[in-house]
Amino acid sequence: MDYGRGRGRARGGGRGAGGDGRGGGGGRGYGPRGGDYGGGGEGGYGHDGGRGGGGGYAPRGGRGYYEPRGGGRGGGGGGWRAGRGGGGEYEYGGPSGGRGGHAYGPSGGRGGNAWAPAGRGQGGGPAPAAEYVPATARAPAPATTERAIAPQEAQRPSGSVKRIAASEVARVGPLAPPPVSMSLVGTRAPMKRPDGGGSAFVAKVNLLVNHFIVNYRKASTIFHYDINITHDQAASGKELTKAELLSVKDELFKDSSFRQLSSCTAYDGGRNLFTSAKLPDGFFRVTVRSRTYIVSVELKKQLPLSQLSELPVPREVLQGLDVIVREASRWQKIIVGKGFYSPGSSENIAMDVVALKGTQQTLKYTQQGLVLCVDYSVLPFYKAGPVMTVVEKIAGRLNFRTRLENWQQNDLEHELKGRRVTVTHRRTNQKYTVQGLTAKPAGQITFVDAESGETKRLVDYYHQHHGKMVQYQMLPCLDLSRSKDKQNYVPIEFCTLLEGQRYPKENLEYFNCDKRLKEMALIPAHHRKKEILNLVKAGDGPCRGEIAQQFGISLDVQMTEVMGRVLPPPNLKLSSSGGQPMKFSIPDPTTCQWNLMRNKLANGGKLQCWGILDFTGSGEGRNKVERRMFMENMVAKCCSLGIQMSPQPCYEVGLEMKVLSDPTLLYEELNKAKQAAVNKKQILQLLFCPMSKQVSGYKTLKLICETKLGILTQCFLTPRAYNYKGQDQYLSNLALKVNGKLGGSNFQLYDSLPRVSGAPFMFIGADVNHPSPGNVESPSIAAVVASVDRSATKYVPRIRAQPHRCEVIKHLGEMCKELIGVFEKLNKVKPQRIIYFRDGVSDGQFEMVLNEELADMEKAIKVNGYAPTITVIVAKKRHHTRLFPKDGDEARPQGYNARPQNINVRPGTVVDTGVVDPLAYDFYLCSHKGLQGTSRPTHYYSLMDEHGFGSDDLQKLVHNLCFVFARCTKPVSLATPVYYADLAAYRGRLYYEGIMASQPQRSGGPPSSSSGSSSEVVNFPRLHQDLEDMMFFI
Repeated sequence: MDYGRGRGRARGGGRGAGGDGRGGGGGRGYGPRGGDYGGGGEGGYGHDGGRGGGGGYAPRGGRGYYEPRGGGRGGGGGGWRAGRGGGGEYEYGGPSGGRGGHAYGPSGGRGGNAWAPAGRGQGGGPAPAAEYVPATARAPAPATTERAIAPQEAQRPSGSVKRIAASEVARVGPLAPPPVSMSLVGTRAPMKRPDGGGSAFVAKVNLLVNHFIVNYRKASTIFHYDINITHDQAASGKELTKAELLSVKDELFKDSSFRQLSSCTAYDGGRNLFTSAKLPDGFFRVTVRSRTYIVSVELKKQLPLSQLSELPVPREVLQGLDVIVREASRWQKIIVGKGFYSPGSSENIAMDVVALKGTQQTLKYTQQGLVLCVDYSVLPFYKAGPVMTVVEKIAGRLNFRTRLENWQQNDLEHELKGRRVTVTHRRTNQKYTVQGLTAKPAGQITFVDAESGETKRLVDYYHQHHGKMVQYQMLPCLDLSRSKDKQNYVPIEFCTLLEGQRYPKENLEYFNCDKRLKEMALIPAHHRKKEILNLVKAGDGPCRGEIAQQFGISLDVQMTEVMGRVLPPPNLKLSSSGGQPMKFSIPDPTTCQWNLMRNKLANGGKLQCWGILDFTGSGEGRNKVERRMFMENMVAKCCSLGIQMSPQPCYEVGLEMKVLSDPTLLYEELNKAKQAAVNKKQILQLLFCPMSKQVSGYKTLKLICETKLGILTQCFLTPRAYNYKGQDQYLSNLALKVNGKLGGSNFQLYDSLPRVSGAPFMFIGADVNHPSPGNVESPSIAAVVASVDRSATKYVPRIRAQPHRCEVIKHLGEMCKELIGVFEKLNKVKPQRIIYFRDGVSDGQFEMVLNEELADMEKAIKVNGYAPTITVIVAKKRHHTRLFPKDGDEARPQGYNARPQNINVRPGTVVDTGVVDPLAYDFYLCSHKGLQGTSRPTHYYSLMDEHGFGSDDLQKLVHNLCFVFARCTKPVSLATPVYYADLAAYRGRLYYEGIMASQPQRSGGPPSSSSGSSSEVVNFPRLHQDLEDMMFFI
């Protein structure tokens, strides 16, 4: 076998002998042949090695067989077997041998095995550690599909890592069993695409998609290892944190047995380790900062990348590549979830807040092959730097006499608690979490020295042991203790805030910087496309660096192209000025927006008894005049739209905003409004509640009215409502909500829906609202809504609480049975066709929807011979795929007057080829007009279909359902059943937060998540019987 002769431009040493082929000259070679920029002489590349040349003086010496880099100054050469490094022969000679001596001899420089990193060999001692050299070429470095480390290397302990026998592990204690993926009970799997995609359109458009092709070597193999890290018997049984797992793994790979392969691994932070070469497996005792751990390394499976050309692609291969791509994209990045943010892109948006630009990445397999979806993202972070800057922000200018007032100390503790810091009084990389502040200032803190038993002042300790004078002795210290038994108090001036700490978005409004963050995040479509391309092409972009080279992966830097189709908008049914049903065609299909001038709603409701509970003041003076004028305009607007609204309220009272913060007083005032109508032998249909600002008491008001008293409410903010500019549009939007709550129908579809209209049908929407990140005890809220009329515009909700972060809807069957009962009560017949829309589930949860949720639904409703046909559709908005017109001028339809920077894809744009799943029945639909930022299409999947929907019929059904959302005169981004389920689930979240706000604060620390969640699920309130079948949630 001849690997050819390399060609160089710098003079090297002599020619190596032996081997199956020849290496290059001393200069730059091609591929694995020859040295780089001079260096060692010619070495054989065969299994018989060859003689290394003399020392060249260049960045790298000659290369060994399959060696990514040669050595530095000194002899090169080195083969797979019996090569020579610099002078002297040794088994497994190194590719970058030192000047003289054996490759690993005591008097020679470091030669390394075939996989040693680059180094500079020196006579008489080992080479220094390798220096990272970033990749400059897009093509990955050549490598074989399987590599192994030398046996001699595998037997070298590093001091902190020691190989142990399995019998010794048994004495320590059993290791945790590997995670077992439990298969769901049931045989259903998501259906496949029944055809080649849809064909209906009014226009076709060329689109760019933010998917980038991932290149890989098809002959490569990934090795999947199970790495299990546990405490040894001397340590506590407490579960290891991710930071501990990572530090133990890093320490393991400092050992000579693993060191050469550190750039060939990708770790998921748990039990999974993926490598491009085989590792030495077995059991190891690893010591990190005086703590000892037991690590088992076991080869789980070999994953040939040739499987990517087979369908279906094994999930474990995609999971392994996902971890590898993530590892290859994290260099010099701050990682938050699936986001990668660059510290160099920071922009100040407040005194201690910066916004960082970055990417959100998702690896997926599409009809175009393996792609990485890369989207632009902006996230707020705390500004890194000395903690003293935070103190100055609160206390002002500081000097050595400065001491904090009680309120200043409380504010500082609230600001710093939970933040991560490092210390500067000694050299360390350790990171600490701030537990709080000391009650005493630094100058008054004393402690008992464990060695001498003497009482010492803290400031004296820092001076004697660290040579540091504490200047601000009147300030408290940071409590950085890891446990109550071992206190660690550090003066504030010696602490530095670490970068990469996410700033809570809910706090942005307090500093008026949320507007700037939105400006950075909601950029026009063509700006977003440019940002994505720049981030992908950047030197620190995704799939870059040595890890990507070792695994042989690289990324195309151009977006993929696809052909999209624009669907026509449906005809709507409204009422004429005379109240007769009429066909209404949307006038501008490029925007798909309409107005109700000279037209009325499809079915207006009746509002005879309504009241006002004004929380903006006592109701006298100017406030009363503005309220009266607004309500007169509201009555006029409702009547013009076909809503029969009485001109005078049956109840009107003015209150202060502070009433909203007192649940008992608020209940009394709301009950008075209801009883006032009863005293007049009427029923209070709707209560208008003006407020001067958004307050948390809004949640309590909704909780009381909708679960205890049964009162429909319509809240609004007076600064916006009483502003004459734009008031007419505001009144129209308010009237749409009022009519929906009263049971009216705003817009209906004029034409029948495909495949479902021939028999009684029902649309069901379901969603689960989870607690915010960081909340470990609140329950999740599940909501199910169902259409109960022929026009599919009136929906009935059911809301339940369930265990914390439980995604499967626990009571779906029970709720669907109730909803079908309501349908039967209103229509005297049960629905024969059901379309179940599910929101918020990931690709890996599709089988859960089919085999748990659908099975629960069928078990509850398919009784006594009742067996409706069912179609299951999943709608996903939480994804990162974006569609861009390839050419703004071509994408702009005729008569489109929008400025170029605001051009998004047209409403109704659908894509069901190229960027979709090669096996699943899915499509992207952008049904709405993007007014701000870049439109996000909804990704729909059909998991099961008993109605025989083809692509055209299914896409038409979903698209048309986006036009009957009650709150606006334009299509929305999500099919209406799913949108209503989302609103109902959010309303349930407000109930829970209202309950928590009205209860006294718990003492003694936070409760356990299990006990708290279980009791709160059981005690979650049910809807009042007067409202449970109404659309109060819109």
